[in-house]
Amino acid sequence: MKKNTNIYIIGCGNELAGDDGVGIAVVRRLMAETKLPGGVQIIEAGIPGLSLVELMLGANKVILVDSFLGGTAPGTVRCFGEEELPPPSYNAGQSHGIGLREALSFARGVMPGNFPEQVVVVGVEIERPLRWVQGLSPAVEAAVEQAMDMVVTQLNTWR
Repeated sequence: MKKNTNIYIIGCGNELAGDDGVGIAVVRRLMAETKLPGGVQIIEAGIPGLSLVELMLGANKVILVDSFLGGTAPGTVRCFGEEELPPPSYNAGQSHGIGLREALSFARGVMPGNFPEQVVVVGVEIERPLRWVQGLSPAVEAAVEQAMDMVVTQLNTWR
């Protein structure tokens, strides 16, 4: 890892859209409950769409936290490398406007020298598809701590 490495943890989602807000819930709890090492920055991205690319500039490594629909049990937490990202139909946050896979592919093509060297996604399988309701379902709420642990484990792997 480079000296003076910047690691960004970016939470994506809409907390007014039920389970889609899980990425925001995870990063807020990380900020409140975890002492993060120097060089780590947490960003609440909301539903960034293609502006997600801009949020990653300046980072050497990025952990994105978001919801997904993958056909597994609600509350399942997975870590995806960029090459493992599910197709856009699995991205629960259709409100994002563009899928993570597309945003990352675009950025790698347009800004190859300015883009983070590594991006991973910690995804939480959601219980209900996007709908306008505040709060997480019980299964997704129960997965927040596991997602936090997965983020910290990834940070420790990089450090």
